[in-house]
Amino acid sequence: MSKEIQSRREVLRAIERAPAIADLLEIHDGHYEYELDLEVCVYGRNYQGKQVGPYIRLLACEPGETIIKQGDWGGNTFFVGIDHDLDVFIRGQDGGEIQVGAIAPGGQFGEMSVLAGVPRAATVKAPANTGARVLEVQRPALRLLRKIPFFRDCLDLIYTQNGKASAFQRMRIDSKVGDYMTRPANFGLSRFQVFSKNHALARHGSPIQELYVIKEGWLRRTTADGHRDYLGRGYCFGLDATSGSSVWPYTITLLSRTELLAIPLEELAPIPQFRESLLRELANFAPPPMGAGPRSQTNATAFPPEIRRQVVASQARLITTGLVDATNLLVMDMKLCVRCGRCSMACHEVHGQSRLVRHGIAVERLVAPPAPTLQALLVPMVCMHCQDPECLTGCPTGAIGRFPGGQVDINPKTCIGCGDCAVNCPYNAISMVQRSPKKAEPLTRRQRLTELVQIQPAPLPKAVEPTEELLAVKCNLCSGTSLNPSGCATQAYSCEENCPTGALARVSPRDYFSEITAIEGRAYPPEATSGRNIHRSDPPARKIHLAGISILLLTVAAAVVGLMRYGFNGVFAGFFTLRWVTGIVGLVGIAGTMLYPRRRRIFRKRAGPLRYWLLGHIYLGVLGAAMILLHGGTRSGGALTTALAICFDLVILTGLWGLFCYQVVPGWLIALEPGTPLLADDLNRRYEEIQTQVEETLTAASEPAKKAMQTVLAKVTSWRFMIRQFALRETLENMSADVRHDFAGQRAKLTDPNDQARMDRVTDAVTSLRRLDALRFLHWTLKSWLLPHVVATSLMLALLVVHIFQVVYGVR
Repeated sequence: MSKEIQSRREVLRAIERAPAIADLLEIHDGHYEYELDLEVCVYGRNYQGKQVGPYIRLLACEPGETIIKQGDWGGNTFFVGIDHDLDVFIRGQDGGEIQVGAIAPGGQFGEMSVLAGVPRAATVKAPANTGARVLEVQRPALRLLRKIPFFRDCLDLIYTQNGKASAFQRMRIDSKVGDYMTRPANFGLSRFQVFSKNHALARHGSPIQELYVIKEGWLRRTTADGHRDYLGRGYCFGLDATSGSSVWPYTITLLSRTELLAIPLEELAPIPQFRESLLRELANFAPPPMGAGPRSQTNATAFPPEIRRQVVASQARLITTGLVDATNLLVMDMKLCVRCGRCSMACHEVHGQSRLVRHGIAVERLVAPPAPTLQALLVPMVCMHCQDPECLTGCPTGAIGRFPGGQVDINPKTCIGCGDCAVNCPYNAISMVQRSPKKAEPLTRRQRLTELVQIQPAPLPKAVEPTEELLAVKCNLCSGTSLNPSGCATQAYSCEENCPTGALARVSPRDYFSEITAIEGRAYPPEATSGRNIHRSDPPARKIHLAGISILLLTVAAAVVGLMRYGFNGVFAGFFTLRWVTGIVGLVGIAGTMLYPRRRRIFRKRAGPLRYWLLGHIYLGVLGAAMILLHGGTRSGGALTTALAICFDLVILTGLWGLFCYQVVPGWLIALEPGTPLLADDLNRRYEEIQTQVEETLTAASEPAKKAMQTVLAKVTSWRFMIRQFALRETLENMSADVRHDFAGQRAKLTDPNDQARMDRVTDAVTSLRRLDALRFLHWTLKSWLLPHVVATSLMLALLVVHIFQVVYGVR
């Protein structure tokens, strides 16, 4: 275990021996040139009552100690060797370590994890016989050290060299060609460049002077006639110049931060033999022709035009919003989402403050092209743990960074609550909360009942009042919580674990979105980096369905055959008869269903995904219902038994009604929602706003205009118009245009242009109100079964206990 050397004098001496950062100690006119930066980096300063820095530590490593490990996330620190050669290893095919080189004193290592947000590429160890001393440099020091010209040039050179080497290595170009291109003497043959979003890399009709090999990033190709498509990393552009065309046939616009290799064709001309070898290698990475579109992963045929347009529209949405650049993305399939709010509640229970707000980016895509089935997704405003996080920029204390598990998180001990990270996050995924929140007021009896049955969704978190004691919080993938104890092989997420329908999942975007994988080059084969696509395949759910159906059919069939052959009192001698067997099995089924409500109350430890418990709840309920029905036979018995049977029937009916709502209502909501899914609170707020606008417009209108508007109101607020929305599922724009057409004659009779404009506004407003009524009705429908189901279940259990007591003890 490395030990920190506390002596600041030793730290300064170590910096002197590190060429890249030695200029931090440069003296000018008797003073340090970078005095303030040196103080923060080596000594630390007090900032708003919080300690900032030091950002450079001197560590003494034990002999053979691992300083960095291949595959680990190390986005917060890099190192500089001081006094001994450090051994460099990579992982071999057999899993063992292979030494590939050494780092001399003064050499830097680990900086690519900080700069590029990638895992460590190699393992670096101290010498086995002597140990070593290294300087650990934290991410916030980069902003200060880049003021030093020599350090900045060294960092840029290292980034360029590593970028070139990794690009050729990833593309598996012939080693002779790759080695020739990466030699320092041949650096002019290629340039490693980084461009920002919206840069025009090439323009239609301009001469092709360079080849572009895309290492990271996304781009759009646009032809002169307006056709466009989207492509990602792993392609080489400009090869048209080698096949006779000397100008660009399309415009290339970069849609994200992009890293690429630029290879000037003019530089290759003097070396024709090497030029032909290089072009032959790069031809394997030529982009598809414009208009071909992505190809199906199951066959080599191109998509039909309509399917292709839908796929391209989905690609555009995913790329322009930045969703594809997440390392761990939270998606909600809105056809499975029942708007219960348990995801936000689970996050609140685990973290004390919900970090998941069910607003965000809506995406409509094809589930499995070329099947014409659309999937409506919502990506909530929750951290995506971006590959290149903007929130890290400008943090004065380095509190936010990429932690060992790969998650971007905030260290509460060093966070000073400045809010810079929250401002820089483009997805509003970081919240400012009180460091010491006030204790919540105790719930009333009605609130406890509402929370128990969850008739209403979890409320949005309250806005934080301005205060000096603020803390930035965000999703940290539930790391460091009781949900992920040490030793667990898999990561569990509270929101995903507590979704009852499996609507919510954390996934790798490139694994989840097949239309994105299809537009990346051969150098980047599909690979899952986090989560799993339960919307595509959920093997445990299939096993539960298979087991549930098999047990249900076998048990019911055995009971029916036994009753038909032997009757209620046959098979077993004495007290234990088939009536008892069916009753006991039914009781076991009912008791099993009661485990599901118990599981719903568990948030802070692993108890299995709630969606699997719901499936078990359903199958056990059906099994219990079937056996109790057989147990009762054709006679209802006395008043108590009759009441018990009625309660049991109500439980089954309300449960079936709930299943029907869960299967049907979300699809209606998707069809009627205006783009982005809305919460119940949003619907109510919007309803009140539009209602106020209608009243104000009516007040300002003349009497003839009021009469015409009242006619519109009478039609739109009718039940026939409400049923029409569910039957036709037309868009709000089409519905409003249809209403305007129906009343165009009455509008034409109004002589005042202002009244005509008011009538148009009222027509659009009341149509929107009726659409909101439909949405609010659907939200209510999703909860309509809960309270009757809970009440009927409570009565059934009470009567069941009395019934068992009556039968066992012979009480009449």
